[in-house]
Amino acid sequence: MITHLPVFGLFLGFFALLYGYIKKDKGVKIVSLAIIIVAMVGGWIAFQTGESAEHAIEKVAQVSHDAVEEHEEAAELTNVFIMVLGLASLVALFGELKDKRFAKPTVIAVLILSVISFYFIAHTASLGGEIRHTEIVK
Repeated sequence: MITHLPVFGLFLGFFALLYGYIKKDKGVKIVSLAIIIVAMVGGWIAFQTGESAEHAIEKVAQVSHDAVEEHEEAAELTNVFIMVLGLASLVALFGELKDKRFAKPTVIAVLILSVISFYFIAHTASLGGEIRHTEIVK
């Protein structure tokens, strides 16, 4: 499902980018940034499809309207971080490919933004899981 792409893609992309940064491996950094960009596009798609999914899921018995709304509100904030991280990753990718002056600071920025974004993505995913898996409700 597309909703899992930002969670696992960012996790993989972050650690691969960290490895590439530490080892100064341009190829690994380029692939890692591409993974993060794909994951963020997946997150944006998941966000865009959320409204129709909300209407479909609310017709199912045993689904809490409050849980759906809480997930939706978290997704709206998470989407902002996804967009910022996606744009930063594009700039970092440009830096790695074309302009060395941007490479190091933008990769560092992407690493920092990845940690922050992952928190919001994981929180939103957890809230989404609570909608369908009531056994994990706090």
